[in-house]
Amino acid sequence: MGIKKIIFRVFQDEENEGGLYFTNSKFKVIEPSLEKLIDEFDFKKLQLCAWMMTRKFNWIEDSSIMDYEFVGSSVDEKPEDSLRLIRKLDIFNPQAVDMIIQTYKELASHKINAILIQDDLILRYNEGFSRWGKLKFQMETGVPAVEKLMMQKDSPYNLAWNQIKVKQVCKVLRQIVDACKRVNSNIKIGINVYYETPISDRKAEAWYGHNLKAIAESGVDYIYLMSYQQQIKDEMKLNDEDTRSLFKQIVDQAFQICKEKLIVKIQVRDWKTSERIPADEINLYLKLIPEQVEHICFTPILPTDMEYLQDILLKNDQIMRKNEKLEN
Repeated sequence: MGIKKIIFRVFQDEENEGGLYFTNSKFKVIEPSLEKLIDEFDFKKLQLCAWMMTRKFNWIEDSSIMDYEFVGSSVDEKPEDSLRLIRKLDIFNPQAVDMIIQTYKELASHKINAILIQDDLILRYNEGFSRWGKLKFQMETGVPAVEKLMMQKDSPYNLAWNQIKVKQVCKVLRQIVDACKRVNSNIKIGINVYYETPISDRKAEAWYGHNLKAIAESGVDYIYLMSYQQQIKDEMKLNDEDTRSLFKQIVDQAFQICKEKLIVKIQVRDWKTSERIPADEINLYLKLIPEQVEHICFTPILPTDMEYLQDILLKNDQIMRKNEKLEN
């Protein structure tokens, strides 16, 4: 069918049953599923990519490496009530970052071709308020870290805080890339980015701590654009025509920034019902992707979806021509 790469999830982020699916020294191992897959994988025909989380370790118990989120009002008179511990690793904390880097190094040491970084390598608008995060703000700005002021949208405090978060996310991303490539110089590293990221720097920086140009310059090999057409339609409350128009705008803008690093992700199942999206509907979106984009990712795919996926590919002449070009 022209499929080049299988992306295999190596984490489970549930609070009670969470863990990793590969041998490592830092976090709980549910079972070594990756090693089992590697033993039977045909690397001559396909590439194997491990899809790995970075922050959202819902099962961890060590509060010293967790982050804090702001839950109060920006005009709250009780700042002591405004923060809440969350089960995400604090990427301003050197100890937490060391654990992340070591785990990625151990993953990269396995016989795999690539790693896809999960969409949790972000700092949401109300995250990062750990002791380490606030200390970073004070060091960078020279003013006290007052949560209420840092949360006031578009204020000088807020804009400075957004940029600090963007820099920290990119710093950790570069560390992951560098560490993995020191272990395996041939490994490719990709990262998931949200669909708003290409079309609004201000929103992406405020909501996720992401700047697409900075990510593209971080050393990653691929940028996986989560341009999930049905999700976009539902979240933005659009009709079919407007959804396709926005999808095209998102993908076109992403290609202008990412160029050959761009991988466009297409949603093939409904997130809520898990039902397959009709192949004809998917093909309407495939035709909107610029021909220069060389990589498309279908997700989520189950082993029983092969005939369905083949039907999608055979109906899309542009993809089949692209596969022939890549083969040649």
